[in-house]
Amino acid sequence: MATLQTIRNRAGLLVSIAIGVSLLAFIMSDLITNNNFFGSSQKTDVAEIAGEGIPVTVFEERVTELTENYKRNTGKETTPDEETIQSIRDQAWEEIVTDYVVANNLQDDGIVVENNELQDMVVGNNIDPQILQIPIFKDKATGQFDPNLVKQFIANMDKDPTGAARLSWVAFEKQLQHSRLLSKYYILVKKGMYVTKAESNKYAEDGTNMYDIRYALKKYSDIGDSTITVKDDEIEKYYNEHKYLFEQEASRDIEYVVFDVIPSPSDIESIKTKLNKIKAEFDTTSDIAEFVNHSSDTPYSEQFFSKSSITPPYDSLFFAAKPGIVFGPYIENGLYRMAKIMSFKSLSDSVAASHILIAPGEKRTKEQAKLISDSLKLAIAQGGDFAFLAMQYSDDKGSATQGGDLKWFKLGMMVKPFEKAAFDAKKGDVVVAETQFGYHIIKVTDKSEASNKAEVAYIDWKIEPSSETYQGVKTKVYQFAGVNSTKDKFDAAITKEGMNKRIANNIRPNDRNIAGLESPREIIRWAYKEETKKGEISQPFEFTDKFVVAYLSEIRLKGIAEKEQIKDQITSLVRKDKKAEKFISEFKKTSSASSIDALAQKLNITAQDATSINFNSFSLPGMGIEPNVIAASTCYEKGKLSPPLKGNNGVFLITVTNKTKSPQPIDNNISKMQLSNEIQSRVDYQAFEAMKKVADVKDYRYLWY
Repeated sequence: MATLQTIRNRAGLLVSIAIGVSLLAFIMSDLITNNNFFGSSQKTDVAEIAGEGIPVTVFEERVTELTENYKRNTGKETTPDEETIQSIRDQAWEEIVTDYVVANNLQDDGIVVENNELQDMVVGNNIDPQILQIPIFKDKATGQFDPNLVKQFIANMDKDPTGAARLSWVAFEKQLQHSRLLSKYYILVKKGMYVTKAESNKYAEDGTNMYDIRYALKKYSDIGDSTITVKDDEIEKYYNEHKYLFEQEASRDIEYVVFDVIPSPSDIESIKTKLNKIKAEFDTTSDIAEFVNHSSDTPYSEQFFSKSSITPPYDSLFFAAKPGIVFGPYIENGLYRMAKIMSFKSLSDSVAASHILIAPGEKRTKEQAKLISDSLKLAIAQGGDFAFLAMQYSDDKGSATQGGDLKWFKLGMMVKPFEKAAFDAKKGDVVVAETQFGYHIIKVTDKSEASNKAEVAYIDWKIEPSSETYQGVKTKVYQFAGVNSTKDKFDAAITKEGMNKRIANNIRPNDRNIAGLESPREIIRWAYKEETKKGEISQPFEFTDKFVVAYLSEIRLKGIAEKEQIKDQITSLVRKDKKAEKFISEFKKTSSASSIDALAQKLNITAQDATSINFNSFSLPGMGIEPNVIAASTCYEKGKLSPPLKGNNGVFLITVTNKTKSPQPIDNNISKMQLSNEIQSRVDYQAFEAMKKVADVKDYRYLWY
């Protein structure tokens, strides 16, 4: 069967003449707009830190170093998959940012890690915790760390002809040195975090003193938004006075349409016709496994199925048929398939068994493994304790500790040779099976009740679009993108064609996901290119089974948001302030009221109670997050009316009805230690983030990856 990738490769530069001038204009526009036609300089930095450009070559060198280290540590020679590579890139980024923001500046401050200190971390009196966790440095008998094993490794690492041992160790030492350098810096910062007695007393009081209040509240929702007029000059004034509230990270919004490449009715009929052409050979072939492996998109599997595991109506048809009957072609689970009944057998659905694995390898040859497995089987037949022998000899250490017990397993859960031996054996039998892991001595300890099973051979073909179908969709997509080059045309075409427009908001530069799209990095990178302007329509993007055309609907730059982008948000905040001013005025007009209840009655609202509040409370009971009210509750004398307090939900007037101090005397040493620990626990992250902000880190990775 032809896959989509094959179709793409064959399609090459073929573009239907029907695209015409609109496609040519689209391509030329893209070339000129992106400065690709005449040639242009491209940014060579992956980042800018404290005004210094970090070349992408430096970043790639770090990625290569970490990738090679990963391959050495995992024993994998092949290039890691994309997910692992991305994780390695993220690690490389964090290391480079840390180096340029912190580590590279520490030597000037006299903070270094000397060679003797590094040696002490590895084999001395102050072993680094990372060393203690490495399995090869632990005594096999006790499981405890043994520094002699570290010394032995270092002494012998140059005997490795590949050089991998030394390279891995040098990379590891580099990480140790880097971690210790940062640790020293953060410890210095922590030592400067001093807590005074007054601070520790206040900290203890804030956490233990409790307050009950009674309050009157006029909610902002009591006034309709439409009744409050907000003028442009008021928006301008608020924006200029509160810019610090509108700091943002860079993000983009896009709108896009998806053109799915799906098989046409003629594609489906063509697949059916081709399957029918090989049906006779499928019926008569003497080597079913070879024929299936040659003809099917899924390999041959010698598998027995219960009636309940086969989709109706074929469950009844299969079990009423005789061996040799071929069914199909028919469609099931997105596949066109043919099924041949091979045989029927009475088999259990599940088996309980134990095993002893004797694996060939460095310790023994395959012949030696076979000899040992035969000897163990004979010993068991002569009365040997299976569980004891499993614990002593099995190379499957996971089950060996349980006497080789594998518990219950169903058909399809084990590799085929193992499964066949276990399911064919009787309860109590001990049999030997060879698999890719070695030789298994299997003891069947129990079996479920047997029932009739059918052995079925399947030929499956994926239902995929033909090259003609693929090319037809491609032509349609390029026509759409070439003709509908403005927002109005884009939306009008979507409406006319009855298409579903999708929206993705707040996309960050290094995001890797857009809902419903597989690997959409190219779309995200397009949205962040300097030459991509707001309102631009993209070229078609090609995915596994679809094309996408996108419209860049919004650009948000890092820093203070532009006023027009947040006008609705500012309008809401100004409206809220104007409502608060109105309510505060109403409260002040009732200042003669002698109590909360009297004031509430005058304003035709109901006074309410909130209990057990302390300064550290996250929210006001029954009202949600109200920091101004919570703070005021801890400040006013009992029975005294507060002034009007502007809150998140409305304007409050409160009176403290009860204060409860902690019955236990304050232990200043304990509260001082708690506050100190709380502050110091934030140092590593907050100190680093503060230094990053000062360094003004600019991340350009999205231009490259």
